[in-house]
Amino acid sequence: MTFSQTSQGESLGRKRRRWRVFELLCVLEANDGLCTYCTRRSQVVDHVIPFAQGGADSLSNLVPACTRCNLSKSNRTPLEWWIGSFMRDHWDGNGTVHGGVRWGDGMTLRDLYLSRHEEALAVLENVEEVLAEIADERRRSWFIWAMSVDYPSAFMDISFYRGWHRAAIKEAKEAGWPDLRPEHLR
Repeated sequence: MTFSQTSQGESLGRKRRRWRVFELLCVLEANDGLCTYCTRRSQVVDHVIPFAQGGADSLSNLVPACTRCNLSKSNRTPLEWWIGSFMRDHWDGNGTVHGGVRWGDGMTLRDLYLSRHEEALAVLENVEEVLAEIADERRRSWFIWAMSVDYPSAFMDISFYRGWHRAAIKEAKEAGWPDLRPEHLR
């Protein structure tokens, strides 16, 4: 299935869903509240397989990201982004690699790719670990039952809810995500 792109990165015929508070917090607080791709605090949710490329608009395809990484990654997969940005920054297109002493003279495009390959695998491994954390049923259930089911508003955006629930999230994580469902639903 091919999708035409709109200026907002959404695909024609598909509309991004609006996330509830518990869903946003479930994603944003994964990976200790840090961006999946760097060490900055997460600010947005990122589609691992971009929505514009047909990626699911569900928790199974979302990870926490900082705004900087999310904008840089854009409509690319983590692998396309990680290796592509590195190649773009160090390969000048005229048959040589630039970057000074670190890369040395005579480095080929293949050499450059292989030098980044191990780092790309580590990024993918981290993405998979974060996705597994978000998919954890006990954790997800805790967020569903402990958090507001409302949508963030212009007056109380997700950063407000993050601050408001920070201590409860930390406590629940330390306790192994206790089951908050009513007894009759267990």
